[in-house]
Amino acid sequence: MKKGIRRVLYLILAAAMMISMLSACGPKKPAPEDAQAYVQAVLDLMCTGDYDHSVKLTDIEEGKESETRDALISEMIKGIGAESNLSEDVTNAFRDFMIKALESSKYTVGEATATEDGGYDVSVSIEPLKLFTGVDEELNTVLEEKVAAESDKILAMSEEEQTNYVMEILLEILNKKIEKPEYDDAEEVVVHYGPLEDQDGVYGCTEADGEKLGKMLFSQDGL
Repeated sequence: MKKGIRRVLYLILAAAMMISMLSACGPKKPAPEDAQAYVQAVLDLMCTGDYDHSVKLTDIEEGKESETRDALISEMIKGIGAESNLSEDVTNAFRDFMIKALESSKYTVGEATATEDGGYDVSVSIEPLKLFTGVDEELNTVLEEKVAAESDKILAMSEEEQTNYVMEILLEILNKKIEKPEYDDAEEVVVHYGPLEDQDGVYGCTEADGEKLGKMLFSQDGL
């Protein structure tokens, strides 16, 4: 019944790494605060659904900020549902969980240091959200209780139904953890904000930088 649980937890972590580093219109010679505001805006958009609109993100249509972010998250979660053979309801529940988890993220954008290409290296302090600590043990306990109480019902399920049954329990556990979130000690990551190739007057960070930020949002403790 627990087949694929650890795989799903890794996929949740991988989904957070898919932060889209959107591009931004900017002056020919941006100031340090431009770089800081951009990094803050991208993190805020992905984690909260809103951001400082004085930052002009070229990929976002005015008034559709939350819609764009939710669509990106939905695309991430589709992969989890497809790989794990989850029902539409469970897949949507994972999406709702991911939104709440991202909203619980803790980060602080720090100093911007000028670089030779006319851009900046921007430091970000992140306190990784502890999602997975103790989850495996708690899931074992709940499953043992469920099997003891309703073994006939569970045994009568198809493999796919059992998978979704277990995933629903996993989601209950994960959702309880973000009701009272806990965090690891803060870690620092540096991302580069600079002119984008073949786009005159447009600045941003690379997808690799987005992965660096996303990788640190959730702690790997417990995986």
